[in-house]
Amino acid sequence: MVDDDKNEYNDEYQFSDLDVISPDANEEETTSSTVVKQESGANIRRNALIAVIIIVIAMLAYKFLGPLFTKKPQSADTVPPLTTTSTPQPVTPPPSQVQTVTPTEPTPPVETTPPVTQPVSTVDNSEITQRLSALEVSQQNLRSEMDSLNSQLATINTNINTLTTKIAQLNQTLTVIVSRVEEQSKEISVLTVRTKPKPVRKVVIKAPPPPSYFIQAIIPGRAWLIAQNGSTITVREGTQVAGYGVIKLIDSRQGRVLTSSGRVIRFSQQDS
Repeated sequence: MVDDDKNEYNDEYQFSDLDVISPDANEEETTSSTVVKQESGANIRRNALIAVIIIVIAMLAYKFLGPLFTKKPQSADTVPPLTTTSTPQPVTPPPSQVQTVTPTEPTPPVETTPPVTQPVSTVDNSEITQRLSALEVSQQNLRSEMDSLNSQLATINTNINTLTTKIAQLNQTLTVIVSRVEEQSKEISVLTVRTKPKPVRKVVIKAPPPPSYFIQAIIPGRAWLIAQNGSTITVREGTQVAGYGVIKLIDSRQGRVLTSSGRVIRFSQQDS
């Protein structure tokens, strides 16, 4: 918009070349008017910038503080677009004489900011009091729970302390018992060494060898046997003889007696 305004002013003030040049007094007037216009434009820009900053601050304050007083968070109102109105002021040359006027900078557009209407937040005092009472009740419940937890922790700490003392006592008693057991084991080892029985020598008694029998007389079914020491016995089939077993067969023809051990009783060499 500003560039268009400048082009319009340039088009309006492009006059044909004139032979007459304006005097120095007219130049001073034009320069003073341009200085005044520039100062007024700077003031307008500053005021417009201050107004925009105030509006932005008000919108941010409403955005952050509005939900505290309203039931539901409301979105910040959108600021309507700033409309800039420019009023072109044509510079007319003095009526006395026609002169070539250099195009001056146009005045900056005046920014008019419409007042922003903020919605009036209706505060429901009853609902706020209800919320405050509910918060107080919840805080009291939390405090009571914290007190109960603290009491439970205190009891647990006391129980832990008692357990630690009992464990220490048990450790002491265990150490005493272990020392006593070691002493008793030493005493037992000493007593076992003292009361160890002396080794007894075993006396081996050799059993006498069984006597050897020879046939003294024999008939079918019966035989008379004589030992080396002169003792005699009478045997039949089935008779038990020490060192020979049971008599199995009495053979009178061949002059022999068969036993269960396999030994054969015959006549002695002296009888043959």
